[in-house]
Amino acid sequence: MSNSINAKKIAQNSFFLYFRMLFQIIISLYTAKIVLHALGAENYGLYDVVAGIIVVLMFLNNSMTTSTLRYITNAVGIGSSTYVSKIFSISIVLHFLLGLLLIVLGSFVGLLYIRNILVFPLHMYEDVFWVFICALVSGFLMIIGVPFNALIIAQENMKAFAYISILDVVLKWLVAYSLCFFQHPHILILYAILLLLETLVVRCVYILYCYRNYREIRFVIVRNKDLYREVLAFMGWSTLGNLSLVANTQGINLLLNFFFGPIVNAARGFSFQVQSAITSFISSFQTAVNPQITKLYANGNIESMNNLILKSSRLSYLMMLFIFVPLIFQMDFYMKLWLSEVPDHTVLFAKILLCVSMVDAIANPMMIGAAATGNVKKYYIHIGCCLLLTLPVGYVVLKVFQIPEYIFVVYLIFTIIAQILRMNLCRELFDFSIRKFLDKVFVKVFICSIVAIILPFVFFKYVHPTLFHNLMFSTLSIIWVGVVVVILGLDKIERSWVNEKVCNFFKKV
Repeated sequence: MSNSINAKKIAQNSFFLYFRMLFQIIISLYTAKIVLHALGAENYGLYDVVAGIIVVLMFLNNSMTTSTLRYITNAVGIGSSTYVSKIFSISIVLHFLLGLLLIVLGSFVGLLYIRNILVFPLHMYEDVFWVFICALVSGFLMIIGVPFNALIIAQENMKAFAYISILDVVLKWLVAYSLCFFQHPHILILYAILLLLETLVVRCVYILYCYRNYREIRFVIVRNKDLYREVLAFMGWSTLGNLSLVANTQGINLLLNFFFGPIVNAARGFSFQVQSAITSFISSFQTAVNPQITKLYANGNIESMNNLILKSSRLSYLMMLFIFVPLIFQMDFYMKLWLSEVPDHTVLFAKILLCVSMVDAIANPMMIGAAATGNVKKYYIHIGCCLLLTLPVGYVVLKVFQIPEYIFVVYLIFTIIAQILRMNLCRELFDFSIRKFLDKVFVKVFICSIVAIILPFVFFKYVHPTLFHNLMFSTLSIIWVGVVVVILGLDKIERSWVNEKVCNFFKKV
């Protein structure tokens, strides 16, 4: 496959994923506002932390997802449908067993946590119990559906992936909208049941699509113990890395509940919704690029893989910069525009998580490169242990200062440290050049960031923040960032391509 064909496929897939992303952001943010109004801040925060218990218990699924996507993509890159069927079948078996483990573990550990540690009003025990049961079953359905999602992404069929994702958010919106017609003391239970049914429908759509469109890939009985052992070994080491991811999301959520109660959980829930929406802006681009990183490694084209990782890291950060600049100054304005009544701490939580997302934008392509090698033992031990330190250090910080924002500052610090470690580990795994990274990525994005912030900072400091001025500030900030990115952030070929597209646009106008 030539580089031009690769670039064309990335562009096409990015288009479908950006269409999906824009639709998801608009509907998801509106859905969250409806749910907040229907449930109230306390119920919303309670649902967020109870469902978060399942996410914590599903950390093994995150490892299996990474393993499944890596091995199926690698098999597709090799080009053997028989080998893809074997990997696909192994993944189905392992995910089904993992789903059963979640049910058993959740029934014991989760209920034990709810009864003895979780902070909530005692009269809401029945609601909490049934929300947990529904979330547990939803977790099982999500786990067994992972191989089918991975197959679609590995085949780079982002059009289907985008459409099914759109169906997912539309159904979630319908669930939220239906709450407006009910005034029931146990509305939290109704919400959990409806979300469970929505999850079931979407998983069925993924499964039916794969069986109808990839007929050459079928479930087969695999007796190759070495292949099972290889996939499980990769999963075992990636578990440590994914455990740290859970610690830095739901682990923080549980700590906030322990120290401050469900109201602060609601603030954390909204700030993570904002982060999720922002991250989806670049994850669409990275989802289109990631399969090709794995396939280039599978074909032994290490130099092209390294170049693609560097380009993806740089462009991902620069795309995030368009969102970062207006939001870092105007987060409170957009939060009020979105929620009307913004829970305390939400704005500062969201600003710190925005900074975390900027670091992750650069880091994600390197993670895919490391996973592509399959030799992840040392990588996940170092990165996982580093990120896991967020919880114990965060606990001490919260205990001493009693300020909820500080745990997110700790999260940001360890994210930066992990990125420094990641570069050194990637150099060992696939001859990643730190010098090239500093030259082609870090220096460019650092200069772009400084220049992009200067003008908006001056404007924001001296202009009265009315609705008109806020909207004008956002517009000018995006235009200014665009100018800075084109002049300072892009290479010669990319700049020429942008100039050509802009000229063609104005000619048509």
